[in-house]
Amino acid sequence: MRTKAVKCVHIVLAFLAIAFVGGAATSAMAGQTQKPAPRKYVAETDASVSFLRTFTGPTSGHNTAQTPSNAVGGMFELRHIQSPWIGYEVAYGVSPGDQHYAPQPGNCGFLCGTQPVTWSAMAHQVSIDWIPSFKYGNIDPFGVGGVGFYIDSPSAALGNLQIVVRPMFVYGAGFDWNFLPHAGLRIQYRGNLYKAPNLDNNYNATGAYTQTGEPMVGVYFPL
Repeated sequence: MRTKAVKCVHIVLAFLAIAFVGGAATSAMAGQTQKPAPRKYVAETDASVSFLRTFTGPTSGHNTAQTPSNAVGGMFELRHIQSPWIGYEVAYGVSPGDQHYAPQPGNCGFLCGTQPVTWSAMAHQVSIDWIPSFKYGNIDPFGVGGVGFYIDSPSAALGNLQIVVRPMFVYGAGFDWNFLPHAGLRIQYRGNLYKAPNLDNNYNATGAYTQTGEPMVGVYFPL
């Protein structure tokens, strides 16, 4: 009887050992599945081309009411990411920058009899931006913060028209989707803050700040 009891104990212990080893192996495999090894951050440089849509609000002041046009444009970016917090780019964008000027309703002063006008122009933006970027699988979210210049150039060559250059602050955010080995999709929103441009010398500058919102989508190519 004693021998049988010892054998039973040995069998139970063997089953417990097998269960323990199997459970430990399963837990280790589950842990590896749930917590993959972090990706090593590698410095990257890329170039991108995007389509954008501008949304700029009207301004008024100094007897002038100014309404800009909203249109479709494009942007080129040359970007380098060294680490999550160290990244930068040079960006250039262009879009129609037509401006409509009219006497300010209720406060037009000596401009009350001036005829409203709309001038065709091209808006150029050049900026140097800081780009913090992070990696989550094949999605890389990023932020944008920088400074540059907003340049509005009238299409007509008239004595009362002038090219206007305004300092500009840039902000925004977006993400890169790495869905191909040598290309990816870039979706972002950028905002530009600057003083409204006074193309027409017959109207006073409003002196007010305006913002241009630019949702955009494009492709980027690692270099």
